[in-house]
Amino acid sequence: MNDDHAVVLGAGIAGLIAATVLAEHYALVTVVERDQLPDNPVDRRGVPQGRHLHSLLSRGSQIMEELHPGFLAELVEAGALVLDDPDMRRIYSRIGRYTFNRTDSAADPAALTTYLASRPFLEFHLRRRVQALSNVAFLDGHDVGELVSSQPHRITGVTVSARDSTSFDTLCADLVVDATGRATRTPLLLDRLGFPRPAERTFTADGLYYSQQIEIPDQDNFLERLVLVLPEGKAQRGGLMACEDNTWTLTIAGRAGDLTHTPADFADMLTLAQDFIPPHIRPALHGANPVTEVQAYRYPGGTWRRYDRLAHLPEGLLVLGDALCSLDPINGQGMTMATLHATTLRDQIRRTNQIDPQAFYAAIAGITKPVWASNAQPPSGRDNTSSSPLSGRAIAWTRRKILEAATDDMVVTERLMRVANFIDPPQCLVAPGFLTHVAAHHIRSSLTGRRGAPAYHH
Repeated sequence: MNDDHAVVLGAGIAGLIAATVLAEHYALVTVVERDQLPDNPVDRRGVPQGRHLHSLLSRGSQIMEELHPGFLAELVEAGALVLDDPDMRRIYSRIGRYTFNRTDSAADPAALTTYLASRPFLEFHLRRRVQALSNVAFLDGHDVGELVSSQPHRITGVTVSARDSTSFDTLCADLVVDATGRATRTPLLLDRLGFPRPAERTFTADGLYYSQQIEIPDQDNFLERLVLVLPEGKAQRGGLMACEDNTWTLTIAGRAGDLTHTPADFADMLTLAQDFIPPHIRPALHGANPVTEVQAYRYPGGTWRRYDRLAHLPEGLLVLGDALCSLDPINGQGMTMATLHATTLRDQIRRTNQIDPQAFYAAIAGITKPVWASNAQPPSGRDNTSSSPLSGRAIAWTRRKILEAATDDMVVTERLMRVANFIDPPQCLVAPGFLTHVAAHHIRSSLTGRRGAPAYHH
């Protein structure tokens, strides 16, 4: 494959990873971004979710390291935290009343190594790596106009305009990649050219984030550096994560109408955080100092644009990242999904020496389907619209038994963590051997009188 020019729309995580992959095969890759890109790790307007807690899952960090060797060490040297304890004692994870085991050692802790940093910090350092590639150019401060199709059944470029200009220039391209995120205009632009729009699958979340950056002077009084809690029912969920430069991100999340009040300041955030912050961390948190104001972010739900179901796809165009499938950000999967999209593209090019949109979208659909199913499922404690109530109850019962076992069984905890971090596929949670292990755990527990560990232990 020896094409001349690829254009990537969007300089977020998805766009940067896509540009990295395409730089291996194109003479020139141009990344178009509407924001003026900052020269330091700060929030930017085009990433409103960037002010909130972000999770780079273990598989996502592995892919970034594969694409940019030495990148993770660079992050740590610049101030990011690395959590690689065999017993994962610095990570506190709780679903409902079930806290994952943190006292025993995992069989393969290296696979679950976690890197903690804010979204602006991560994006800035990744962008520096991409900017250092000799055949990648950035065109920031530019809006995208229209897709160009000067050949039948093919996208041949895109029009762009400087933010302070009313005139548009055309970027001719062998490939245009839409990585513009949830605000993608590609379905509309395709429609204007006479191409069909993709069907959309959606789910409603009515989600709200409230986040604040803080400093905790007494942070050495507790071990945890990442707290993630997903309560059942209507209780607010949230997290506390250590970031670079001794700052922390405190996030309160919930569904519209679930929060008892709207937090306006750090005192309000503390009140809401009482529901999920472990008791031994609360004194240090009460002594924290806010660094920023409370920031809000609302997301209506998720959308999966089914390009894989279009019978006729134009050549020269790919859509990936949130522009293809946006998930519930409470699960922290977006950045890692973007890396999986990019590596799928890389593998296809290496295998066939060409880009086949239909094959690409078919492969992505296989990756997306189980993740989408878990995102679109109603939270525990809400109405379940399953077509089979009996099946729904069986699934809920099995899930509860797995979570119960995870409280004091590291084998179960590790399997859950591997699936959550995209190291193993979700099917591993219903493998006969694993379910047999869970059943054996409960038999042993019933013989010894144990019924699962309390929600809080440290």
